[in-house]
Amino acid sequence: MTAAALVLLGIAAGAWGAETVPLIVTHDWGPLWSWMDDADGNERCRAAGPFLERARGEDGMALQAMPRPLWARAADPATGRTAWDVLWPVAAGKTFHKETSARVLLAWYFNRDGTDPASQYSVRVIPLWFHGRDETGKGYAALFPLGGDIRNFLLKDRIRFVLWPLWTESWIKEVHTTDVLWPIWSRTTTPDGHLEKFRVFPFYMHSKNERLYDKHSVLWPVWTHARYVHPKAEGTAWVLFPLCGRVNLNSQKGWMVLPPLFQFIRGEQMSRTFCPWPFYQRETGLREKLAVWPLYGWRKDGALERWYWLWPLIVREKNHWATTHRNRWGVIPFYNNVTTSVETKPPTGEAGESDEPEASAPAPLPRRVVANRTKLWPLYSRGYDLEAKTYRLRLVDLWPAGHPPPVERSWAPLWTVLDYRAHGEQSDLDVLWGLARYTRREAGARAFSLFPLWRHDRAEAAGVRRWSVLKGLIAYDRTATTRQVRFLWLGRWRLAGPESAAEERRTPP
Repeated sequence: MTAAALVLLGIAAGAWGAETVPLIVTHDWGPLWSWMDDADGNERCRAAGPFLERARGEDGMALQAMPRPLWARAADPATGRTAWDVLWPVAAGKTFHKETSARVLLAWYFNRDGTDPASQYSVRVIPLWFHGRDETGKGYAALFPLGGDIRNFLLKDRIRFVLWPLWTESWIKEVHTTDVLWPIWSRTTTPDGHLEKFRVFPFYMHSKNERLYDKHSVLWPVWTHARYVHPKAEGTAWVLFPLCGRVNLNSQKGWMVLPPLFQFIRGEQMSRTFCPWPFYQRETGLREKLAVWPLYGWRKDGALERWYWLWPLIVREKNHWATTHRNRWGVIPFYNNVTTSVETKPPTGEAGESDEPEASAPAPLPRRVVANRTKLWPLYSRGYDLEAKTYRLRLVDLWPAGHPPPVERSWAPLWTVLDYRAHGEQSDLDVLWGLARYTRREAGARAFSLFPLWRHDRAEAAGVRRWSVLKGLIAYDRTATTRQVRFLWLGRWRLAGPESAAEERRTPP
């Protein structure tokens, strides 16, 4: 749809009621064209169903999708962020203040400061071509597998190679590694000598950290031996695979039989029993764990608890920090529910407080649910936040996990056949991209439309009511001072207004 066509639609939509009080939806031609202020306070213009959209918020946030899913762009001036997508995930890009990044398939571009010609940047066509400038201003380039120099890649500060895997060097801060015919020959060193590693895989490996351990391996994984020197974990451990193994530290001791199938480790802070792994696992101490895989599993790390049944189908998770608690249930990938609640202190004398000075443990405080997110994939998703006073319901929701921004910009509107949003006293219900629409605003303002058959608006505070059949075949418009009718899409006829009628009743015959 061209820009001229959109303008003509806007003019046609504003023809009826141009001289009356403006209502919620400025222009409404169903899926063809609509222009309104939504429940979140954004000015939103849509055309051609879900394919064309422009929106702008009061804080400057903006969205453009013309058309979906070929092009979409979102901007937030308050945070200095913009993001765009072209047939996501084919291509995408974003900016954060002066920082810019973009991707097309497996080609990546990054620039630390787009306004500085000497800033750090990188271009990567994975896995073939790499070039750029690092944070010190030095340039680099590499053509894989022939050779070159790469910076800040694969968790390495620098990688240099010739005819990979023939020869490679890499650095992570002061740790330097040289590989020849990777992964066969490798050596790692540091300038102060506290870390040393040597490998001729799989024949012999040696790894030493002066502060922690000294490890050897022969015909890995057949024989491995380690000596630990840290004061909190001092001793030895060895494994003769696949027969047995031994752990003998000052903090834990135990045996392994047919490792890793059977392990019996006992320690001051952690005890472990695998019998056999992974079917039965039990850990106690700093971390609690029980697993009868794949039927049932439970794990507790501090405040975080996780469960599963029929792994990985059914999962549950509990976590809390300060006075906030969060519970999650999931049946992967079909059902997901996350509930957030906060503790509420009960009045004095109620449950949760004890008058006995030697009470063993305080009763848990009552909690109030403040937010919830539910998704029944692919049918619907729902979420509400009582503190923000927001609610949203969507049918259908085809993305199985969460609501990532690129999907929300480019794809979700295409399959959302019903969308209900509420923010405080304001709400919008949109069915089939505007074919049916119901909006509610403050001060009793309401609007309902079933395009093109029927439309009805009212604003009680302003004394306004309006309805039309077939976009003006028959229409009626009433304000606090005037009444008008329309027939066969022709001009408007003014009727006696409420004040005129009252005056006529007061005038004697």
